Amino acid sequence: MLLLLILISHPLMLYAAKVVVIESYHQGYLWDKEYYQAILDKLTPQHQVSHFEMDTKRLPKEHYTERAELAWQFIVEQQPQLVILADDNAVHYLHQRLNSRQIPVVYLGVNMNPRAYHLNEHKRFTGVLERPLLKRSLLLLERLLPQTKHRKILVLFDGGNTSKIAAEYISKQPSSMVSDIEVHILQLTQLVEWQQQVRSAKDHGYSAIVVALYHAVRDEDNQSVDANNLLEWISNNTPVPNFGFWGFSIYSKGNIGGYVLDGYQHGTLAADMAKRILAGEKPESIFPVTDDLGQYRFSHTGMKKWQLTLPKEIEKQTTWVD
Repeated sequence: MLLLLILISHPLMLYAAKVVVIESYHQGYLWDKEYYQAILDKLTPQHQVSHFEMDTKRLPKEHYTERAELAWQFIVEQQPQLVILADDNAVHYLHQRLNSRQIPVVYLGVNMNPRAYHLNEHKRFTGVLERPLLKRSLLLLERLLPQTKHRKILVLFDGGNTSKIAAEYISKQPSSMVSDIEVHILQLTQLVEWQQQVRSAKDHGYSAIVVALYHAVRDEDNQSVDANNLLEWISNNTPVPNFGFWGFSIYSKGNIGGYVLDGYQHGTLAADMAKRILAGEKPESIFPVTDDLGQYRFSHTGMKKWQLTLPKEIEKQTTWVD
């Protein structure tokens, strides 16, 4: 009798719930691949998980509304018990309609202040905020880079909406309070601009480059540039070491390392929230969290190329790739 009462009070426990993940980007983007795998690992086979790719890293902005409409049609067709909105564009285009339908929502990868989307007013919404780990990154670079009278780094972002929000967040951080390294931030849309800035970095007095987000760069024909090819080009042509804020950018032909956010960890936080809601908890009782659990990740190849050595206490905590 007790079990029957529990099941009646928590109807989502009676069957395998449908969960729809709306990706702002696409499965070929390693960030998406990592968080989605975490969601699958946490929620299946108990629940059914499907996804839709808005593909806004590669498509021009004039297609965003059309992709959002297709995403909404997918949600309506699936009739899910819970929706996971991944990254800012999915939240921006779909949160109001989901709120009006009273569908529980977990968001992840949100760089914008949730109040800007009025998410704090949506009772059935909760989720995970994403913030570049600038403070720890600067403290790390301060120890890794050669000591000079004045050191400055160039932080490069693409022209995407997420980049704009992340760049604004970093620009507001009082970096001088934690490091003597000067930070310059540029948001560049065109491939030729990226190439010019990278090639001239040393001439402009930079000690290092942080290649932050680079998946929404376009060539002279306004076509999407292959992100992996761009990062490999930077690795081969930069006159100064190139670091990253996100784990997916660290590998032998990419950024050499950094104190980074991990997509799988981020997806795990969101999936745990979804699991609690599907078990009967109310979304409004689950407070949003900020993913600030970074990790040291470095490439053997990159560190050797630039003849850099990690302090012993950091090396013990480092995940090595290659």
